[in-house]
This record gives sequence, structure tokens and C-alpha cells, in this order.
Amino acid sequence: MKWSLSFLISVSVLFFSCQHPAGSGKATGGTDPLDLSSHDTSVRPQSNFFLYANGAWLKRTVIPPSQSSWGSFSTLRDSISARLYRILDSISRSTSSVKGSIAQQAGDLFYSAMDSAGIERRGLMPVRPELDSIGNIKNTADLMNEIAAEYKVNHGPFISFYVSADDKNSTLNAAHFDQGGLGLPNRDFYFKKDSASVKIRKGYTDYIRQIFTLTGDHPAEADKKAMAIMELETALAKISKGPVALRDPLANYNKESVASLNKTMPGFKNFLKNLGVNADTVLMGQPAFYRGLYALIRKTPLQTLKTYLCFHVLNDDADYLPHDFVNAKFEFNKLLNGQTQMRERWKRMGSMVDQQLGDAIGQLYVQQYFPPEAKQRINEMVDNILTTYGERIRQLDWMSDSTKQKALVKLQAIVKKVGYPDKWKDYSSVTIARDNIISNLKATTHYAYLRDIHKIGKPVDRSEWYMTPPTVNAYYNPTANDVNFPAGILQPPFYFISGDDAVNYGAIGIGIGHEITHGFDDQGRQFDADGNLKEWWTAEDARKFKARAQKIIDQYNGYIAVDTLHVNGDLTQGENIADNGGTAIAYAAFKKTAQGKGDEKIDGLTPDQRFFLAGAQIWRTKNRPEYQRTLALSDPHSPPMWRINGMFSNMPAFYKAFHVEPTDSMYRPDSLRVKIW
Repeated sequence: MKWSLSFLISVSVLFFSCQHPAGSGKATGGTDPLDLSSHDTSVRPQSNFFLYANGAWLKRTVIPPSQSSWGSFSTLRDSISARLYRILDSISRSTSSVKGSIAQQAGDLFYSAMDSAGIERRGLMPVRPELDSIGNIKNTADLMNEIAAEYKVNHGPFISFYVSADDKNSTLNAAHFDQGGLGLPNRDFYFKKDSASVKIRKGYTDYIRQIFTLTGDHPAEADKKAMAIMELETALAKISKGPVALRDPLANYNKESVASLNKTMPGFKNFLKNLGVNADTVLMGQPAFYRGLYALIRKTPLQTLKTYLCFHVLNDDADYLPHDFVNAKFEFNKLLNGQTQMRERWKRMGSMVDQQLGDAIGQLYVQQYFPPEAKQRINEMVDNILTTYGERIRQLDWMSDSTKQKALVKLQAIVKKVGYPDKWKDYSSVTIARDNIISNLKATTHYAYLRDIHKIGKPVDRSEWYMTPPTVNAYYNPTANDVNFPAGILQPPFYFISGDDAVNYGAIGIGIGHEITHGFDDQGRQFDADGNLKEWWTAEDARKFKARAQKIIDQYNGYIAVDTLHVNGDLTQGENIADNGGTAIAYAAFKKTAQGKGDEKIDGLTPDQRFFLAGAQIWRTKNRPEYQRTLALSDPHSPPMWRINGMFSNMPAFYKAFHVEPTDSMYRPDSLRVKIW
């Protein structure tokens, strides 16, 4: 999928009323939603605002051993995990739920995942049919048939295949084929020479070796297989694009006829047939990868390809196999995320149910924790920010009237989706058993697979959601031109029922502005009001935009992510544009409120100071070094400190609120400050 899962990097019983723009703006209920105990007054806000706002919290906070990071997002996720567990524990204990009901399906899926004794007893038996099928491969045709078969039941070897809107014809769904097949986060992890990267590659090789040892291979044979897989995946990485190159929507849009592809890659048409893809054309994200893959499959020994398939079946299912497999995968992942202890099983399996049957558990969740009236209340805030965005576009001094008019048309066409879908997915055809988690994963994945296959060539259902209601995140989808705010994120510390406007606009308001701005970042701006990848800018306006975006890239390139590793300004460009634009828009919308127009202090803080402190509070996050390094190499978001200090240092209103002078570290000369939206 090519939209921006953006407010993060990748729920509460309380819900809150969105203060109307004309509201009093005063905090009520006797509790300040700003956590003043987090402030480190030994740090000047003009020197490092992130540390000033969060320094005391950072000093006293210890990341739980089962977490790779800890902060506002993770504490809220933990709260939601507990609520999901209460729902799932209750329904999983019942044996009287109607067969095929969402309670039976979600409950039995959770029960089967929590049945650790049964999982130990069955051993490798649940995955043995797939391993045997791989073992029976005799030639390349068999291999391609096996890849297609695995795609239907929870695996995705060699490639990335999905169904989504055609970027240039956003009303119709199309089959998309992108690069894939790597076990490490992206191609760069296979080639970087620093000690951490070398250690990760060694750890990955050791993990592969251990997986085969656990299946009964002699250590020498397991070692041979591990080396062969690493060699194959390194070859795959060589023909893959890096994360920055994957950000260009035009370069990664290639519509090709199946007949033509079958000429350059004989057998491709039959592969599509086995996948269930009945289409004359498909979208190839990276055609060079597929040509390289075709050549690689032809020259790689068949046994190596079969070994690769076996490993990835076991790796995909490792979390649901006996504990030795679970532990082996966890030990490797430590190198990427720094966790020292595995998350509790109930949390991991609750997340799995949310992923596999999201609309089932989502319905049960919103019934308890998200009252219907909440949608209308948050919609009012979104409307205020959208209106303010339009005013800002009209006032731009760098954009021509021609492009402004088209930008306003696109802005006005944005669809806001809040809380949960208007219609839920129907899982009634899925059979869930209480005694076989692997079988259940195949069933739920096959349901989703068939649902996607049936979309090809048919109209896009723009009411569909791609996040579940309990998700603590938000996203913008460029082909649908919509912003999506699941129920999970619409609560403290992002939104407070008793909070003043400054805090709410500084927290969830920034998030709303952020998602809207994704429609106008380096990627989103290339899609028109209808969601089509189409040039609607004048050449001069596009040039001016790119010049301003380059200033964003240069600014963030100067920040250190971890140790000596810098933030990748090109990779994080879109999120940084959304952070800067979203904050500026949210602030302007806040200034329309009664509180924003006034100067009444709360707890000694002016309204503007409270706005900026609220923004810093939602990003108070402490990452393990291993995890921060992985993010710096693969994630399009900047580290929390630079998300705050970077965007606030571009805002004159911040300078005024905290008396920032040219001699201060937070100060950036006017010529370097970035203003796009």
C-alpha cells in the first residue's frame, strides 16, 4: 500500500468531546492535561525544547524490558492491549457463542493462540504440509506454483503482491507487484559495513541456522543452508531499490501488459493464473527487480530456492510454533529492537487477533470504548483545521493562483474518516477452530487474500479502512484523498475531554494537520483531488516547492539519529514536511479559538506556551539505541527529539512564546527557516 501511515513511525474507556473553535478554552475538572512534572527546568527551552519539555520524564523513565521504546504512544498502546485482553479473555472463555459470530471467531482465534500447551504438543505438525509441498518441488514451474500457493495462506516469498487502487485511475482496483523477499528490514542492511550492520547480518545467519537445527538438521547441514539463504537474499538485495528510491510514486508506477511480461519472463502468465489474478495488465513497482528475480531463479540451484522457502515458512509462523522457535526469533530481533524480554503472550496474541480479524474485535471494542457521538465532536476540530488550511493556501506568497485553485479543490475534496468504518467486513465465511492457531492464520489470511483478488478490475470502495479501530495511529491515503483517525488515538494524551484548546490543538490538532499535509508533501502533492497520480502544478510552482522541500532535507540531514548516524533527510522528507505544515496549520486554527485569541495563563503558562508544550508532550519517547538505529535506516519519520525541535525552530510563534534569541540553539536564521504550508 502506498499511503502515509504517518503520525507515528508504524484504548481508553474515556472519550472526549472536541472543544468547539469558539469554546472557552479553559481546563476543567481540576487536572491539567499537561504533565508539568516531565519538565526539566535545568534545560532552557531556547536551547533544547524537547529536553526542556520532557527531560525529567526521560531521566526517570526506564524502558520496560519487553519494549523497544517507551512514551506517549506506547503507554496508550499498552492501555489498549489491556482493554482488548479483557474483551478477548471474556469471549474466549465462552463455548456457547454462535458459530460464525464475531465473538466466536475472535474468541476462538485468541484461545488457539494462547494454547501454548497444545502448540508444544503439536510441534511442527501444523506446518508439515507446507514443508512437504516445498520438498516435492521438482522444477521451476513447481517452484512458481508453490510461491503462488503460499501467497494464499499467510506467506509472501520473493515478491510483494497486493491489490489496491490504480494510482493513475484511482476509481479502479489493480494488481500491484513490488519488490520483496528480504528477511532484513531493507536492502541497506545487507551491505552496510559498520560494526552494527555486520553484527545484525551475523545474527540473522545464526538465526537461520538455528531454525534448521530445530527442525532436526545436523549443525553442518543447517550452517550450509544458512549461508546459501544469506547469499540468495544478498543477491535479492542487489536488485532491490533502497528506501529513498521507493518514495518516488512516478518512478514506481509501471503499468505493463501480461502478454509483454510473459515474453520477457516466460511462465509469468501462468504464475498470475495460479495467484488468481485475471487481468490483461498489472502494475509493476520495480520492473528491474522482477527481471533480476527471473534471472536469479533460473541460475540459483533449485535446492537453495527450496531451502529459502522452507525457512520463510518457519520464520513467518515462528511466533505460533513451540517455544524454541519463538525464542530463536526473539533473540535475533533483539539486535534490531534492543528488547531484553519478550512481550507477554496475551499482548502479542491480542495484537495478532486485531491484525487478522480487525473488524470483528473492532466492533466489540467501539461498543465499549467509543460512543457514537464522539465522531461528530472530533469532526468539528477536523473541519476547523481544514478551513484554516484553505486560508493558508490562499495566503501563500510562493504559489501561483492557478495552482492555488487546484490545491483548494483538492483540500475541499478530502474525506475525513473518524473512529471506525461505516460498514464492517463480513467474516462469516471464515472457519475458526479452538485448537489450531496455524490453521486459523491460514483461514483468516486466505479470506483477506480472496477478498483482495475479487477486487481486481472493480471499483474502489473508498469507505474501506486500512487500520483497525483500536490502532494508535492515523494515515492519509493519496489515491482516496482521505484522512483516517482510528478510535485508538482519539484519547489522552492526544485528546482530553477536560483539556483546554491549547492542549488539544497542540496534541491531536497537530496530528490532524499532519495527516492533511500528507496530501501536499513531496509524494502526496503528485496526486490530484480525485486521487490520481497526475501533474496539476505549474512547472514553476513545482520548482519552488522542491526548493523549499530541499531546505527541509538539508535541515534534518544535520541532525544525529543515534551515535554518529545522521537522520536521512531524503527518507524522512515527507514526514518532516507533514510535521512542519501540520503544526503551523494546527497553531493557526488554535488562534481562532477564544483561548487562542486571549492571553490568560493556566498554571503560569500562556496559551501559546501550552500549545507547544502539548506538542512536545505527545512525542516524549525514549528509544533503545538498537531500535533507534533500525528506525534511522528504515523508517520515514525523524527521531522524536528532532520532530519537535526541528519543526518548532521553523515557527516564529514559538520564538515569541519562549523568547528565543539569535544566540540560542533553537534559533534558526530566517533564511534557513522552512515554510511550505
